Amino acid sequence: MTNLFQRMRTQALLLSKGFGSLPELLYPCTPTDVDDAYQSTGVRFPHYNSSFIMNEQAFVDKRETDWQRLSQLCDDADNGLKRMSGQQILEMIRLYRRVSTDLATARTKSTNVALITYLNDLAGRTYGVLYRSPNKPFFQVIQGSIALSAQTFRRNRWFVLLSAVIFFGSAFFIGGLLTVRPDVKEVVIPAQMEPLFDHWKKGTFEDRGISGSGMMTGFYASNNPRTSIITGSIGAGSFGLFSIYLLFENGEILGALGYEMQTVGKLPFLVSSIAPHGVPELSGIIVSGSCGLLLGYAVLNPGRRRRADALRAVGRDAIVLLATSVVLMFIAAPIEGFFSFQPGVPQWLKAAVAVLEVIGWAMFWSSYGRQEKPDPHPLTNR
Repeated sequence: MTNLFQRMRTQALLLSKGFGSLPELLYPCTPTDVDDAYQSTGVRFPHYNSSFIMNEQAFVDKRETDWQRLSQLCDDADNGLKRMSGQQILEMIRLYRRVSTDLATARTKSTNVALITYLNDLAGRTYGVLYRSPNKPFFQVIQGSIALSAQTFRRNRWFVLLSAVIFFGSAFFIGGLLTVRPDVKEVVIPAQMEPLFDHWKKGTFEDRGISGSGMMTGFYASNNPRTSIITGSIGAGSFGLFSIYLLFENGEILGALGYEMQTVGKLPFLVSSIAPHGVPELSGIIVSGSCGLLLGYAVLNPGRRRRADALRAVGRDAIVLLATSVVLMFIAAPIEGFFSFQPGVPQWLKAAVAVLEVIGWAMFWSSYGRQEKPDPHPLTNR
């Protein structure tokens, strides 16, 4: 204790000469150390009362075995409480109560931050093991996630509606503009889109085969979700404006293509060809746009909250909407790759499938999960 005593004596001398308040000391020390420092310097340590000084080393030596045992039990419990015996669970509860008492003691009688942090982490970890809800079956997790998606969609239906209006509004606007002013086609239609439009105007598809369809499905499954993620996530940083721009741009391309197909009398061919995969795919881009609009609105209109708090408040819904849009894109990819553009599939069948999809998705968004209590964390244990 010699070095500790010398430091206490130096600090006391500085305190007596008016150099600020006494810094916190590192233990272990005993009440005798404090009394000796007082007798040597004549300065009473104001931060300490001898009744609250504890021998930290003795405390650790006495309790460390229980701490290590509790940590080991927590490691075993990570694989599931069902794999532990009843005696082990009772032992964990008993040790948890002791560690909670040790944590209260350390906070009261010690200033050793490392020790307090260790005990706090151990107590918190054990609490999480003992009081978390049991793991849900896999299919129940999937069902809860699907229900959460539909509930979040309905809760943010006005943002979804606004996103749909921007997308389809731009498509009809551009189509109408080109009908009235065909001379602005070079301005509206990007040059890189001309080959694609010319291919569509032929009104036929090439047989890709299984390998070609699989390759294109992989392309759609990688490109379209990326577009969806960008459209939704950029809303917070651009006040929703960039999300609006991307929605308008995609609608513009669709409207321009519709105009071009109308000029050659193949608009029904276009509609029936893109409708089967377009129902989930266009729904995905609209839902991702609603995510961007939601984030942008939170930044522009935080109310009495800070903007960071407003973003956190809508963050969960935004993540669900964004994840939903990505899933919709993945659903659309194999339909687009293997069905929509197959020349052997009759156009009437494609249109019929699209109608069934519209009915099914409308029923899903409007009613699925209404009888279930919303689960804010369907993928985690609470």
